[in-house]
Amino acid sequence: MKGISQLKAKENAIKYKMMYERWKMGSTLQEIGQNYAISKQRVWQIITRCKLGDGDYYVGVDVARNKWSELKKEYTLSKDVKSAFNEWLNEKNIKIAADNKQTAPHTGFDNWW
Repeated sequence: MKGISQLKAKENAIKYKMMYERWKMGSTLQEIGQNYAISKQRVWQIITRCKLGDGDYYVGVDVARNKWSELKKEYTLSKDVKSAFNEWLNEKNIKIAADNKQTAPHTGFDNWW
């Protein structure tokens, strides 16, 4: 976890788990975002990572980053990496953001190539 302390990460993990549980119980992204004063998009990112990590946000981040790194070794072209990553997400029943063109989806990588 770059950029945040262990204490902050622990606090976030608890908060993100609560958000994920609320979402599983039927709350909308908008409702959760309003409750935590964050955007619907940010809630979506948190939920996505929690889904990948079986409820644990930081595990989900690691799972996505590891898969992305694995695919970068397998494919030469960045478009092929992204396509394979999106297929992997689809297999896990995770929707991708249509407007996510600047970063690798769900990995947290800003400059992904």
